[in-house]
Amino acid sequence: MKLIYNYHTHSKRCGHAIGEDEEYLRKALELGIKRFGFSGHMIFPDGYKEPGIRGNPWEFHDYIKSTYRLKDKYKDQAEILIGFEAEYIPQMVDYYKSLLKDKIDYLILGQHCYLIDKTFINYFHKDSDTNDVRKYIDDVIDGVKSGLFKYLCHPDLFMHSQYEWNIDLENESKRLLKVCEEYHMPIEINICGMRRKGYDENHYCYPNINFYKLAATYNIKFVLGVDAHDPNHFNQIDVDKAIDFANRCGIKIDFEYKILGK
Repeated sequence: MKLIYNYHTHSKRCGHAIGEDEEYLRKALELGIKRFGFSGHMIFPDGYKEPGIRGNPWEFHDYIKSTYRLKDKYKDQAEILIGFEAEYIPQMVDYYKSLLKDKIDYLILGQHCYLIDKTFINYFHKDSDTNDVRKYIDDVIDGVKSGLFKYLCHPDLFMHSQYEWNIDLENESKRLLKVCEEYHMPIEINICGMRRKGYDENHYCYPNINFYKLAATYNIKFVLGVDAHDPNHFNQIDVDKAIDFANRCGIKIDFEYKILGK
């Protein structure tokens, strides 16, 4: 199967990606993408900095200007949308709404951290425990319920810090999946996680096979996200791996998914 959309694309502004905006778009077009979205990590206002993870405040206007230029230049080749991958952070809800009103097309929910005062706290590290997972699930559920986001990225990101699937992780996953089903929130199979070194096809850090076999038992829509951090991440080999993973989990991918409209 060919993937004709991707709404999860980063840029070098994030600090952990390489390549120019137009390079990402051109590689996506070569792959056959017809609906393309830029979605760098959310750039927060001045005072909220997270070096190496997201763009600095002064890069916001460059991001918007660059993506709008490409949107116009390639308008006859693809539908190009402008968005962000963002955490659900209660203090930032009004900011998100202002961006959606007249600056960007969409947000996707990618929960990596929470905010205390103006300091970002990552949920997961090598000493992470189930309590961190519980807070992560609580915050993702609030994000799903907020109505701000079009789909949920890498919902099983908590496996980044977990070595074995267990009953606690299964129960926390069920809590999340029940809400996603209730709120009709699509879930992403994240291709980026498959690129991480040290994992074979049966034991990806994420997407985790135990999580997605469980997710397949819920009435949830599944989408693919390239989560590109390098223009060369747009390739059919990686897409085929993700399709094979979905098949082994009993998941049917929506290959026609439109993030806007019906």
